[in-house]
Amino acid sequence: MASAADIAKALEGLIGGNDDEATVAHFLDTGYAPLNYALSSRWDGGFPVGRQVEVAGPSTSGKTAIATRAMIAAQRAGGIAGFMDHERSFSGVLAQRIGLDTTPGRFLYKKPRTFEDSLTIMVRAAELIRTKKLIAPEAPICFVADSLASMVPQSALIDMKTGKDKDMTDRNMNDNTALARATSAHLPAFNLYIEELGVCAIFTNQIRMKIGVMYGDPRKTPGGEAPYFYDSQKLMLGAAAKIQKGKGEDAEVLGVEVSGVVAKNKVARPFLRATWRFMFQPDGFGKFDVERSLIEFLVKEKLMPEGRPGFVVWDGKQIAKEALARKIEAAGALEELHALLPKAYEPPVVGEVELTGETEAAPIAEAA
Repeated sequence: MASAADIAKALEGLIGGNDDEATVAHFLDTGYAPLNYALSSRWDGGFPVGRQVEVAGPSTSGKTAIATRAMIAAQRAGGIAGFMDHERSFSGVLAQRIGLDTTPGRFLYKKPRTFEDSLTIMVRAAELIRTKKLIAPEAPICFVADSLASMVPQSALIDMKTGKDKDMTDRNMNDNTALARATSAHLPAFNLYIEELGVCAIFTNQIRMKIGVMYGDPRKTPGGEAPYFYDSQKLMLGAAAKIQKGKGEDAEVLGVEVSGVVAKNKVARPFLRATWRFMFQPDGFGKFDVERSLIEFLVKEKLMPEGRPGFVVWDGKQIAKEALARKIEAAGALEELHALLPKAYEPPVVGEVELTGETEAAPIAEAA
């Protein structure tokens, strides 16, 4: 009988040696350490490069804000970001406020007409970037498609016989399942390309509710089963509680506390959870309040001493949580909070009850 070495040599002569494993060498920081940990078991981790990721949730839960932070992380690592705007709602001006560089060549913005157009643009752009060596080989590419629910499959838009757009009255029941068929047909090849080209492809998605579900999670996402199968991570968001000022009918809703559950994870432990604040701004911009969220996390984990209600102890003095958050933000000193994060940490795991769908908790009162 031949030895293992002899067999390996014979096979290598025919089909080559073993390929390298498809490991993740680079993660894109979400900007919020507890969310990074839930996604990758690392405070400095986040979304994996070379993989497909899905971020799903209701409106005003901050899906685009999280995806934008991943694009910023790619740019800061010397890479390129891109946004496929199927919802026609992206604001480059607002994205610039949190650090996205929208300069052409650093940022690609497209409004594809179809699902197939979107995937083609992402793959062709990445192929050109890598072939022409426009960025360093290890620099990441991050493309965001917003959203999967808004992506129109070619078969539902264009009459294949005439090549013209269908009239609205020409649509039929087959068009209702066209997106699911399109994802099933094209995502296998798409995932091969993004792994080879070092792309983190983030699909935002909406939430639908299954009718008549009494047990289990009633939530589902458009696009059929294929996206879930090819997702390396699926982050499900839910607005756990409103953050408001005042009481009763006169209460002003300032934002929401968002709970994110990693419902699927191929790169770390699944079903981990993180919570954070998503605050509404006067101009309509939603703000991922990383500083205040991290303070709340540190207090909850007893990593930062509390003072009187609404206060923490910082530099030996009591200071209001909101005041400290804005002080840290103004000074760009988030690392001072990161220094309090423990090396060994056991994040919260989602229980069976929580997986049956999230319900809105009591509002969180915010001090004036």
